[in-house]
Amino acid sequence: MIKKFLSRFQESPLFLNSRTLIIGTVIAQLIPIAIQPFLRRYFSAEDFGIAAIFSALVGMGVSAANLKYENAIVLPEKEEEARHLLIGGVGISAIFSLLCWIILFLSQSLWMKKLGINGEGSWIFYFLPLSLFLVSSFQCFNYYLIRKKAFKDSARNKIYRRGSEALSQSGFAFIKSSHGLIYGTLIGDFINFTGGLYQIKRNGFRWNLPSRTLFATLKKYGQFPLFHAMPSLLNTVSLILPVIIVNAAFGKASTGQFDLSRLVLALPMALISIALSQVYLQNLAEKIQKNQTIYPDFRKIALVLLGISLPLVILLYFFSIPIFELVFGSEWTMAGEITALLVIGQTIKFIVSPLSSNLIALKEVRFSALWQILYFGTMYWLYLNPGQDIQEFVWRYCLIDLIAYSFYYGLIYNRVKHYEKLRA
Repeated sequence: MIKKFLSRFQESPLFLNSRTLIIGTVIAQLIPIAIQPFLRRYFSAEDFGIAAIFSALVGMGVSAANLKYENAIVLPEKEEEARHLLIGGVGISAIFSLLCWIILFLSQSLWMKKLGINGEGSWIFYFLPLSLFLVSSFQCFNYYLIRKKAFKDSARNKIYRRGSEALSQSGFAFIKSSHGLIYGTLIGDFINFTGGLYQIKRNGFRWNLPSRTLFATLKKYGQFPLFHAMPSLLNTVSLILPVIIVNAAFGKASTGQFDLSRLVLALPMALISIALSQVYLQNLAEKIQKNQTIYPDFRKIALVLLGISLPLVILLYFFSIPIFELVFGSEWTMAGEITALLVIGQTIKFIVSPLSSNLIALKEVRFSALWQILYFGTMYWLYLNPGQDIQEFVWRYCLIDLIAYSFYYGLIYNRVKHYEKLRA
């Protein structure tokens, strides 16, 4: 029965399109993973801690930089509306990034104190708005490519981005630049942006659209900034806040250890989950426009992701410490210990995150907003109560994820069933 189920899933357009993106994503993500043993021997845990904070802040900003209009790009039936959403998203990203730079400049002493950054290395954070604009703009480009079913182009961009980042970081490692990890990230962001810009033009995108109809389209999809942008920011802050908590409570060295654990655990998410969710969203939008059933795909994806995740849970729970010592060196034993604890919580994220595309496609983002606000509340509690040591912190973090994402799955399931009931 399982063999028959997998065979039918592999023949579906959803799987075939996802496979293209997943293969490209696998290649792209294996590049930075492959050079981690090299980089971990040239850069210190403190260097990785600073880079983790930089990436965490960029991730927070990107979650709201274009007010989530990028998620709406795949939804309109009219091509003109999709182009409006892309242009609006990029324009909003530019304004948002400029405001971030002004805030950084005017409140330097405040954010340095909150992040535990000394004056000598604080200047690197003034590159943060640039990275924010490049990444958030590319998200708009990428969703346009997904809309056009240009999955190969989207996959190529991921490879170009990670390849250029890896080469740059390796070069900075040789010259022993303490901020080489961040420099390499910025170069990768720029390559990603220019590659995405070229790809959307190649797929028929044009910038010259009437401003009056552009603003009308942004207003039409106003529920995304209204119900999705701020809660999404809170959710991203919740996902990244653990790095900030570890840095504040346990120091930069522990942050570097924790960040390596998160990097390894996020690999399945980066390789499969994100790529699948993008194709799934495009597939859902088409089916909902045609008033077709969506529950069978929901069930298939949940079961496939569960089947993929179980072997990974067993492997990392029992063998993460010797694996980390062998691959990264004996100084990263703590990261292996953290991974053994975090793997269960990360697994439920891996399963549920792609399924959340249902709430976007169904334009039920207010329910997603409700969950994201509640999840932020639990992370804020964790910020106030991190525990006596990092092990206690990790246990609390894992328990929160198990409860919160189980509830999220139930919420998504409820809305899918509600759609099926109305459709019938």
